[in-house]
Amino acid sequence: MLNLLPYFEAHPGRSIMEAAGDLGYAPQQIMDDLNRLWCCGLPGMGPGDLVDLDHSYPSVRVTNSQGMDRPLRLTQTEAGALLLALESLENVGGLTDRDAVVSAAGKLRRILPASTATVVDSVVSDSFRSAAPPVLETIRAALDNRTILAFGYYSAASDATTHRLAVPARVFTKEGNTYVSAWDTAAGTHRTFRVDRMDDVVDTGETGDPHLGELAFNSEDPFSFTSVSCHAEVRILEDAVWLADYVPLELTGTNPVDGFYAARMPVSSHDWFIRFILGQGGRVLVDGPAELVAEVSERARAGLAAYHR
Repeated sequence: MLNLLPYFEAHPGRSIMEAAGDLGYAPQQIMDDLNRLWCCGLPGMGPGDLVDLDHSYPSVRVTNSQGMDRPLRLTQTEAGALLLALESLENVGGLTDRDAVVSAAGKLRRILPASTATVVDSVVSDSFRSAAPPVLETIRAALDNRTILAFGYYSAASDATTHRLAVPARVFTKEGNTYVSAWDTAAGTHRTFRVDRMDDVVDTGETGDPHLGELAFNSEDPFSFTSVSCHAEVRILEDAVWLADYVPLELTGTNPVDGFYAARMPVSSHDWFIRFILGQGGRVLVDGPAELVAEVSERARAGLAAYHR
């Protein structure tokens, strides 16, 4: 936030929209930070002690920065922590400009004392330095060139592998896994594919349209679970609450009842949900809605009947 003052002093009259593009912040966040700075100043908080600026969306001018007219300098500890984060990011899938991350890490490494840089380098494992998988490089190239990818994809929802043609629109990571949102040419809509479930990925070189204007992406909810209309009321065994770290479920009960916690799950695929419940072997029980309870019971009876044929 304090870096806004030297920025606008160096660029008097620049609009908040231009600053947002330069600094990578949302315009509303910049306006909120400027409003806070307007109420800050030196001890005494009397006339002449406060930061003074004339700010609006079309133009920002700083008339009194109270001496905060230079970018903040990182301490050795802060620079080391930033270098550690950058080195960990270098090979994370979904980076739109990996070269910028590598360049920033290199600059920090050059200015840090050798002792600090060595400690940071020893913490980051070799796995972070390994080259990005070829499949991810192919996806990135298709994303940049707007070309169609051909690949085989295993869907956990249907438990089947199908051939797909899709135009990448966005690459992102979630909980350690890399995904690509792409326009599925057969379905005529966007689909999300997990990269480690994609096989024989080939860039066809054929130009396609990723339909970016139709891509609704929320980083907090990349799989649109909040928009799912069907939710299941379930109970989870007390010893199995760790499942909440791996599947989209929300614990609704604060205390267990008869050894089970109440929870709620979005159901975007009935087939996947039923297979998930049956695969838990009694650790997760379905209480509703009634049609889901009936489907799970029917599938369980059919499975048991197969053993007596």
